[in-house]
Order: sequence, then structure tokens, then C-alpha cells
Amino acid sequence: MKNYEEINDMQRKKVFGKAIIVFFSTMLIITFFSKTIQNMLLPMVTVSRPHSGILTYETAGTGTIVPNEVLSIYPESTKRVKEIKVEAGDKVEKGEIIAVLYSQASDNKLFEEEIYLKKLEANLEKLLSETKSTQVEILELEAEKALERVNKLQDDLDKKLKLLEAGAETGENVKEAQYNFEIAQKDYQQKKTQLEIEKNSQQVSQEGRIKEIEFLRYDIQMQQFKVAELKEEEIIISPCDGIVKEINSQNGELALENKPICLIVHLEKGFIFSASLNIDSNNFISVGDYILVNLRSENKLIDIPVKKINIKDNYKELTADLDETDFLGGEKLDYRIIKKSKNFNTLIPNTALGRDNGGYFVFLLKEREGALGKEYYAEKQYISVGDSDNRNTVILEGLDNRTNIVYDSKEAIHDGSRVRPQQRK
Repeated sequence: MKNYEEINDMQRKKVFGKAIIVFFSTMLIITFFSKTIQNMLLPMVTVSRPHSGILTYETAGTGTIVPNEVLSIYPESTKRVKEIKVEAGDKVEKGEIIAVLYSQASDNKLFEEEIYLKKLEANLEKLLSETKSTQVEILELEAEKALERVNKLQDDLDKKLKLLEAGAETGENVKEAQYNFEIAQKDYQQKKTQLEIEKNSQQVSQEGRIKEIEFLRYDIQMQQFKVAELKEEEIIISPCDGIVKEINSQNGELALENKPICLIVHLEKGFIFSASLNIDSNNFISVGDYILVNLRSENKLIDIPVKKINIKDNYKELTADLDETDFLGGEKLDYRIIKKSKNFNTLIPNTALGRDNGGYFVFLLKEREGALGKEYYAEKQYISVGDSDNRNTVILEGLDNRTNIVYDSKEAIHDGSRVRPQQRK
């Protein structure tokens, strides 16, 4: 009996020992799975450290082609349109006929203009027929005679001096000859001076007459055009190589002298590309930066530098010269501006950046010992930020490159939230 009880007691102890082992094993398993399940329910966050690098500024939009010069073509006077020979969008060469007009002037108006033309022509003929003043010729002749007299008296004086040396002439006669010679010289110099003065005067007068003739010829030419205009048709021609931008008159209509018949884009003056951008989001753009413009009509991209920036209200007006000339003006083209910054020591992605009443902040990944082992949680850290692009932001203060921060979270987190981190790839 005693042996039986001992055996039962030993069996109970074995069962109890196994039960204790099973209990603690079960508790360990439950604890492990409890921690695992709890971790799986925590918000998953992507973490990494700040990095150095550059910012890539980028903006895109639609701009407009603007011609540098558009010429307004007017008729010389109000006439009726006989024929418009071009259409909007046509390319024209310098001197090419754009339109033909005809006049409806009265016979009296034509007669008056013809009389005035004849008057101008008569004035020109009178000016051309006028001879120069004979005063210059008279003075030239007098100066010539005075010089002959000087030469003659010089010879007479020389002879008397020789005779005086030979004792064949008196001193009084020599003095008289000397006196006559000096008087003749003074008279010659006086005549010569008068001649030079008269010549200069005549030259000025002649120059004035020449200019008067030139002006009169120009007036005659203009009057001839005017008479021809009243008699015949007026031909409107293109003053340059260009493109007809706009036609403002139709066949049979009156073309008013104060209204342009058409507008012509001056091709030699070229075109500019113009775009308007918001200042706040595009303050990185400066003169000299390149704009990538999509020329859809030619299926190509061109890179052109910004030539000028005007600030108007809250917008930047950018302009850049275009080498291409196959435009009319007003075309809309897509553009893109991409600019690289200098290298920055501390950058974080924009997804890691938050903002509240206290300013900009990030969440740091922190570690601590919990009841079930290591725990990870988010800690709010306020920072000072600098420039940014579409992906990254420059950190000025409050963060260094050795700290793990939350780059992204699929669920909302706050200061102190426990998180389940995964390293950023």
C-alpha cells in the first residue's frame, strides 16, 4: 500500500512539473505573440537620416510668342479698296503689293493740285536759270589790273634805281617811283581782300541756293505723287519682309487714312517669348537662366536664356529672345525651367516636414526600453528651414545628419506616438 501511494505521489509531481512547464511555455508564447501583434498594429514609418545634396528648382507653364515690332500700314488718304491681295498669315516680301486703292476725288481738287505742281516747277526753273553775281568777276578783273600795275611800277622802279647808280637819274624821281609802287601794292592787296570776301559770300549764297533747289525738287516729287494719287490708283506695298498679322479692310470698303489697312509683323526685328510666373513659387529664376521651350510646330525643344525680368504685382514677367522667325505672334507654347542649386549639407524630403503654430518640425525616431523589450516612438523636433524644391528642403538649424527622422508615415502620428520603423531604401 505504501509503495502504491509513493508511486501515485511521484506521478502527481511529474504531472504538476509538466503542467508548470506547459504554463510558462504558454505564457512565453502568448507574450511573444502579444508583442508581435501589438507591433504589427503600430503605425509603420519610413526612417532615414538627413543627407547632403543639391536642390533642383523646376517650374513649367505656357508662354506667349510676341513680335518685337508690328507695323501698321495706312493709306496716304481716304480711298476705296479695289483689291486686297494678301490674307492674314501670309508671308510678304519688302515691296510686295498688299492692296490697291482708287480715288474718288473731284475734278476741281485735281485741277488745284496740278496748278500748284506747275508753280513749284516754275520756281525750280527760275532758280536753275539764275546766274551767279557778276561782282566776283568784276573784282577778279580789277585785282588782275591792279597786279599788272604793280608789276609795271616794279619794273619802272628797278630801272630808275639802276640809272641812279649810273648818275643818270635824280633821287627825287626814284622816290616818286618808290611811292607810286607802294601805293599800287596797297591797292592790289585791297582788291584781293575784297575779292576773297565776295567769293566767301557767294559760296555761302550758292550753298543756300543748292539746298533750296533740293528742297524744291523734293516738294515737286511729293506733289507729283499727290497728283498721281488723284489721277490713278494707290498701291499699298509692304515696307519689309514680314507676315500679315491682320487685315482691317475688305474689297469695296473705304480705307480711312487714320485706320491701318493691315498689320505686318517685321520678321527682321525677331520675336520674344514671354511668360508670367508667380513670384512666391518662382523666386529662384534670374536673368540668364535658360527656358526650355517646346516648338510643337517643328517638333523640337529649344533652350533660350532669360533676357529680362519685370516685376508686376505678384508676378514675374519673363522675356527671352527667339532666333526662330516662323511665327505670327500670339502663339502659346509650353515651357519648362530647371535650375540646380549649390550643395547643401542638410536636406530632408518634404514628406518629413510638418508645420503648426510653433513653426516647422520633424519627428525624430527615439528608442527606449519597455516592458516587452525595445520600443520606438516619435518625438517632435522644431527646426529652422531654408530653401526648398519639389522634393527636398534645406535644414538650417535644429537637426544634424546623424539623427534618424521619420521620412514618411502611412498613418497620422503625433509627439510620443509609438511607431514601427522601417529603413528607407
